[in-house]
Amino acid sequence: MSEAFAVARPLVLWGLLALPPWVLWRLYLRRRDAVPYAPLQYRPAAGRRRLAWLQPVVEALLLASVVAGLAGPYHAASLELVEDEGIDVVLVLDVSLSMLATDFEPNRLAVLQRVARDFIARGGHNRVGLVIFAKDAFVHSPLTTDHQVLEALLDSAGVHAIDQAKSGGTAIGDALLVAAERLVKARLEHRGQAVVLITDGASNSGIDPLLAARYLRQRAIRLYAVGIGGDKKVPVTFEGRRVGGDNPYLAVLDDAQLEAVAAHAGGHYYRAADAGALESIFGQLSRLEHAPLKRRTVESRRYWTSACAAAALGFFTLHLVLAGIVLRRPLR
Repeated sequence: MSEAFAVARPLVLWGLLALPPWVLWRLYLRRRDAVPYAPLQYRPAAGRRRLAWLQPVVEALLLASVVAGLAGPYHAASLELVEDEGIDVVLVLDVSLSMLATDFEPNRLAVLQRVARDFIARGGHNRVGLVIFAKDAFVHSPLTTDHQVLEALLDSAGVHAIDQAKSGGTAIGDALLVAAERLVKARLEHRGQAVVLITDGASNSGIDPLLAARYLRQRAIRLYAVGIGGDKKVPVTFEGRRVGGDNPYLAVLDDAQLEAVAAHAGGHYYRAADAGALESIFGQLSRLEHAPLKRRTVESRRYWTSACAAAALGFFTLHLVLAGIVLRRPLR
C-alpha cells in the first residue's frame, strides 16, 4: 500500500509566495496610519497595541487557506490487490504398461507420481489439471487449486485407470489436444498456460503429435515434454506377471519426435534416464514464470478542500472579531 499527499492544481500554490510581503505591507500601513499624538481618550489600550500585529497575520492565514483550498489538496492511497499468483498447468501422464518398468525404483510410474506430487505442492496458487493416456486420452482432473484433491487423484492415475486390454498404445497427439482443450476452455486473461507431457514411448496411435503441437502454439500454450526411461531392456511386471514373459521390455522412446513436438509448440524437451534426472527436471519446471490470476489497483482520494474552507471561515470570523471589537479604533 502506498500513500501520498498531493494537490490537484499545484500552480495555484505559487500564490502563497505573496503572503509574507502582504503581512509586511499591512504592518507598514498600520504604523503609518497610527496617530502619534492622539488625545489619551482616543489611544488604544496598551494590550490592544500589542495585538496590532495579529490582524495582518490572520488575514494572511485566511488568504493561505483560500489558496490551499483552490489548489485542491488531497490524500491519496493506492492498494494493489493480487489474487492467486501462478500459472495453469496440465500434467499429461503416460499410464501405459511400460510405465511399470523397474529401471526406476520401484517403477517409473511410482517415481513419476512422487515427483509430480512434489511439483504440485510447490506450485503455490497454480491451477493444475491431469490428463492420462495410453491409446486413448482422458481428463483425470480438471484445473484446480485444491492440491490435496489433486494429489489424491494423482495417486489413482495408474495403469488400472485405463483398460489396458483395449487401450494398448501411445496416443501423444490425442493427449495433447485433450489437455489443450481444457486449458482453452478455462483460460483467464494474462494467465500463463503450459502442458507438461511425460511419456516413455513413441506416438503410434491417434492424431499426429506435430499437428497437436502446432495447435498448442497457436493458442499460446507452452509444451514441456519429458521422455522417461533408459536405453536398456528392463522387466515390466503387471498384476504379478511379467509383460512379455521372460523377455525383458524395451520402451521405444523417440527422442527426435518428442524434441520436434516440443519445438513446434515453442517449448522444450527433457530426457530423464533415471529418478534423479526426473526430479531435477521437475525442479526446473516448478520455477516456470508465475503470473497473477487477478491483479487490480484500488485508489482512494480524500480531498481536504472542505477542511481548507472551514479554516478560511474560522480565520475570517477571527478577522471580523479583531477588526470590529478587539482592535477597533474609537470614534474621533
